[in-house]
Amino acid sequence: MSFRTFAILAGGSGFLGGMLFAALRDQPLGRVILLAVFTAALLGFTQIIRKLVTGQIRTALQNPLHIDSQGLFDDLFDPMLKGLILLLREKSDLSSRLAEVTSRFEGVLDHMVEGVAVTSPNAQILLVNTAFEGILEIPAGSAVGNRLGLVIRVAAIHQLIEEVFRTGTKVVREVEYNEGGKKKTLNVVATVSAPRDDSNKNYGIFLFYDVTTIRSLERIRKDFVANVSHEIRTPLTSIRGYAEALIDGAVSDPDLSRKFLGIISGQADRLSRMIDDLLELSRLESGTVNLKLEPIDLSVQADRMREVFSGRLKEKEMEFHADFPRPFPYVSDESMMDLVLTNLLDNAIKYSPPKRDVRIMADREEGGIRISIIDNGNGIPRDEIPRIFERFYRVDRSRSASGSGTGLGLSIVRHVLTLLHGRIEVKSEEGVGTTVRLYLPQKTLASVSSAGDTGKEDGPEEEGSGEVSL
Repeated sequence: MSFRTFAILAGGSGFLGGMLFAALRDQPLGRVILLAVFTAALLGFTQIIRKLVTGQIRTALQNPLHIDSQGLFDDLFDPMLKGLILLLREKSDLSSRLAEVTSRFEGVLDHMVEGVAVTSPNAQILLVNTAFEGILEIPAGSAVGNRLGLVIRVAAIHQLIEEVFRTGTKVVREVEYNEGGKKKTLNVVATVSAPRDDSNKNYGIFLFYDVTTIRSLERIRKDFVANVSHEIRTPLTSIRGYAEALIDGAVSDPDLSRKFLGIISGQADRLSRMIDDLLELSRLESGTVNLKLEPIDLSVQADRMREVFSGRLKEKEMEFHADFPRPFPYVSDESMMDLVLTNLLDNAIKYSPPKRDVRIMADREEGGIRISIIDNGNGIPRDEIPRIFERFYRVDRSRSASGSGTGLGLSIVRHVLTLLHGRIEVKSEEGVGTTVRLYLPQKTLASVSSAGDTGKEDGPEEEGSGEVSL
């Protein structure tokens, strides 16, 4: 029995019972009073039912998921209201599923490495992801709603957009252009989606992948191979030529053969130094170097450097000065710092005219030390300073065939300073000389941990007027 039937029966029974009771009473006033009481009770009961039903309807409209079963009140709702509640429930379920799918889609889209742009058939941007904003450096607010060809002002991309919508086929192209004075290379994949509903609408899907760094590394690798081949070919040509001269009869002349053998030996030494430097550079770049940090006395190192270069200093009538307090303790890897000082002093002596002194200075600054290598040599042209840390780069190309160096020394120095979390700064003036300053942070041995290569490529971080810092 439903609630409505129960209410009608109860009300009717009560009313009939009251009328019967009143009929049995002889006083007319008593009948009127009883009738009024029963009528008021019925009206009050009706109001209660109305409020209950109104409350149920309001709850159902606000959140139909809360109305799982009405129980006794099922028959108080007409079929239209039941249908509305069912529709609202289905809509709520569909909205929940759609929100879940949308959340997954946005999560995938925003975590993609490739920049994504979805456009309408007229190339108007409908949505972009976070990677698009980073790669193209265009905020989503400026992109969405505008034409892709107007947002990305690159002729090659304009042609790609036109082609993909004209042909309806997938287009893959590498686009290179300049942006803010920097060369940028993008790999662009563009396609048009097939219609998936009765609207027959298709959408343009564009993927942008920044390959600038990859192409830069490829160029560096190619240049490195070309430079190594050139640098190795030069001494090998000399060795082969003088060896053939000896075979052809020069060996019978003691003076000539001794001269040729000396040249061959010198070129072989040059090859050996180049291989040693390449192996050292490879070790530094591998990120597997274990630093042995310990207290070092710079004065002991300076004395050792003076002894190592004593022959060349004497030959060029040069003096080596160490201008800093003795002792001068600091914390670093001694073998790495010996490598740095050897390469810097070698350059200072090599590119200084005779009778020009070389100086090493050191002082302390907040949080570290500063070591300066100063020469009074030929100096470096201002426009070439930013490139001196590139592998095989020489300021004076005419010296490359003289066997005076491998062109790897400053690149090794840069990598060592990176490992030690230091930096190097070069100031130079042609005809006056060059000053190379090393900045090394100083910490207690307990707080210093071994460091690996940061992966920076050759070249300075910043350059100024006749000055470069790394």
